[in-house]
Amino acid sequence: MSSGNPVLTLISYELAASALAAGVAHAKELGVRLSFAVVDSAGHLVAAARMDGAPFITTEVARGKAFASAATGGQPGAALAQRFNENPMVWGNAGPLGYGAQLLPAAGAFPIFKDGVLLGAMGASGAPSAIDEKVVLHAIESIGASDRAA
Repeated sequence: MSSGNPVLTLISYELAASALAAGVAHAKELGVRLSFAVVDSAGHLVAAARMDGAPFITTEVARGKAFASAATGGQPGAALAQRFNENPMVWGNAGPLGYGAQLLPAAGAFPIFKDGVLLGAMGASGAPSAIDEKVVLHAIESIGASDRAA
């Protein structure tokens, strides 16, 4: 008998690694050096990558962006950044609420939905936000996933 609670579905390492490889390849094509993080739908780090030449802090920034997306049920980073602008008192204090990662409401992350189910989120850091977003979206789509539930 079902309790009515949704089933938590987590992205596999294999799928996360494929998304990272696609992100790194696309970033190279664009001539940028990025770091990436993929978290599962519970916010746990599944895989990360830092391209040669990307500053070391970009890995943690990418993780914080991905964590915020997953923690909010699959909100894109740009939407979270807008919420921060609208209510900086709340979001400014929310950063340390993450466990294992900072909660970073910033552009450069997207949720990962497959067949309408939230599997996790991916974040990038190291370039202007529009480029981070372009690369992450490309990576997510390369694994047959989407940034939207439907």
